[in-house]
Amino acid sequence: MQATPNTQAWTTTVLDECHELVRSQLRSLLQKMFENSNLAFLEFAEKAQSSASQIQFMEGLTIIQKNRGQVEEVFFRVAGSSFSRFGNPAYDSHVYKDEEVELTLLSKDEADIQVAMQNMVSSAAMGSAQELGAIRQRLAVLNNGKKIRDEEIPAGPECLARAFQEAARELILEHETMLIVYMLFDKFVLSKLAPMYKEYNERLLKAGLLPNLKYTVRKHHAARKPGSPGSAAGQTNKQSPAASQQGNTAQDQSLGDELFGNIMGLLAGRSQGGSGTGSDGASGGAGSGQATGNPLPQTEIVTAIDKVQHAAPVSGIEAEQIVAIQPGTEEHRNIVTTMSERLTAERKQLFTGIDRRRMPAADTQVIDLVGMMFEYLLKDEDLPNVAKAELCRLHTPYLKIAILDKRFFTDNSHPAHELLNTLANAATRWVFEDDLERGIFPSIRAVVQRVINEFVNNIELFSELLGIFNRSLNELVEKASAIEERTRQAAAGKEKLGLAREYAAQAIESRISGRKVPAAIRKMLGDVWLDKLMFIYLREPDSHSSPSWRLAIRTIEDIIWSVEPRLSEESQAELRVKLPVLRNRIAQAFVDLEAYGTTNNEAHLKQIATLQEDALDQPVDEQLAEIEDTAGEPEESPSIVEDFGQDITEDSAEEELLPPEIQAAAEKLKQIAFGTWFYIQESTDDHPVRVKLSWYSKMSGNYMFVDSMGVKSTVWQQRELAEMIATGKARVIGEGKVPFVKRALVAIRRILTGD
Repeated sequence: MQATPNTQAWTTTVLDECHELVRSQLRSLLQKMFENSNLAFLEFAEKAQSSASQIQFMEGLTIIQKNRGQVEEVFFRVAGSSFSRFGNPAYDSHVYKDEEVELTLLSKDEADIQVAMQNMVSSAAMGSAQELGAIRQRLAVLNNGKKIRDEEIPAGPECLARAFQEAARELILEHETMLIVYMLFDKFVLSKLAPMYKEYNERLLKAGLLPNLKYTVRKHHAARKPGSPGSAAGQTNKQSPAASQQGNTAQDQSLGDELFGNIMGLLAGRSQGGSGTGSDGASGGAGSGQATGNPLPQTEIVTAIDKVQHAAPVSGIEAEQIVAIQPGTEEHRNIVTTMSERLTAERKQLFTGIDRRRMPAADTQVIDLVGMMFEYLLKDEDLPNVAKAELCRLHTPYLKIAILDKRFFTDNSHPAHELLNTLANAATRWVFEDDLERGIFPSIRAVVQRVINEFVNNIELFSELLGIFNRSLNELVEKASAIEERTRQAAAGKEKLGLAREYAAQAIESRISGRKVPAAIRKMLGDVWLDKLMFIYLREPDSHSSPSWRLAIRTIEDIIWSVEPRLSEESQAELRVKLPVLRNRIAQAFVDLEAYGTTNNEAHLKQIATLQEDALDQPVDEQLAEIEDTAGEPEESPSIVEDFGQDITEDSAEEELLPPEIQAAAEKLKQIAFGTWFYIQESTDDHPVRVKLSWYSKMSGNYMFVDSMGVKSTVWQQRELAEMIATGKARVIGEGKVPFVKRALVAIRRILTGD
């Protein structure tokens, strides 16, 4: 179904209605969760076996109550975005599978959360399997017949779990406390979704989507025997309304059948019209009608292909040779040509083993089509050359697949079709030419080698290999996600630490400024008490108004007042009267705030006491003389406040002076979501680098990018990145790329029709 303004508007209306329904139901469930969290945490606090645990639970309750609004806001925003993004090719789905996951790079705490969420999602999905299956199929109609994965279902269990994980970042809680929050989310939200999905499904049904659908668990079907090649090429796929409701892949396959039929017809016309040879330069005319009397049986063609598959490889270029070639050289520019020559040689080798005059026309055209598909693979600019070299080794086995089962071209769920799509897609992101062992390349090579060694006519081998490869890919994705999360946390932690230091330093400096504080005390405040204020800022909610912060500030003021020079006998007398109480108060503050830093209290108190005695015992005229002697002298001790916010101020001033095109790029940059991939090429001599926007610093204005493995790649200031976007040195990579096989077929049809 071709999308039109009317169908798009109707789709939006249907999704909006579902969104409102889901939002209403979730708001009620989330409200119950928060209401019950109060009772749960109070019970945990009552049963706590230590005062520390009791305090932890009570603090957790306070944090949850205080941040409830932010949690709800983030949760509904992220969950709601699943509706607005649905069917939009500008966004890529993030795949969260439940297969075995390697957790060696995750901390124990992170692993606990990850495993808990996976279990919750699986349980919720199983509890609503029938409704979710029907929703998935009905939504596929709104998605132009494209198959909907579990993680793509708007407000599906995986979507809601991701939304809550994002929202839970608003809660700064101890690990045990956070696990309780997730448990509550599971108990009062995820496990209660079945009625919501029932209404969700009914809303889609009311909109007229697959009214006769009967949901059944889909079983993988065995490969059908190939039908008549001629009928496959020329058949028109007309479906009744009832037939169009038989599953979420029906429309996709119908479109694929039509595309395949068009291509086969074009190839047949080209052959009969004598307009050229096949894609290998050797097959033209081989099956243009001569085979009708005594055509080659399929078994002979398959046997001939099998001999090529298991013969010594045709000479060509291997991945290890490619990585050794210097970019920019003539040899490097000829890499694709060399690989193309290898494909042609393999097809020529095939035709030397059979009587080409007896080759059925449709089989000749299929062989041509597979050759053109792999030629298209060589032209894919997103694929590294080493990946092209490895995937091209599948050329001969895929000739055999296409002869055995032409559904390979049209059925998205065909295991060989799906495997090729998956390998090509993974290679664009996870193959690193500078280190072939680093990413997914070893797994791609292992899959290719097993196909070459083991594939005879056992199509089920591809299902097995797809499962194995997906597990390897999921492990890699999980590792990269864990590394990226650590990278992001490290950057955010560094910024938060810097902010805490700045805030603490300003608090101390504002109390020192304009006063004659002994150098030893200034140093103590800049070391010991700066650390204490930093830790209070980092640990305490509303740190600047917390009891610990107020105690620390009062103690700093007490210390400064008690050691600064006395300019009159009256002030000395006042100090003498107040000093006993002050000393006790300062000493007690050291004890009370011991958890926030240094524990060498005795030495610090002794140092303070010595300077207090100096202020008492030294004659006033001598103290006055010292002040007069130092008047006008520059401050020897550096300011406690570092020049921390200067960059931000300068950036803000510069932003006002940006040229219009850079200002426009800066505004565009603000709208780009985290997780967006960029191609960066700072100069024409550099290879483009594929990096992902992972984090933005509101303090410094820095944008941090990571590579595919989640490792920090580079950092740019907002202005620098805006300039690169404006000049074309940085560009956003378009998401929602069409799977490889379909892209190849569309491109081949375009070539054959001369478009």
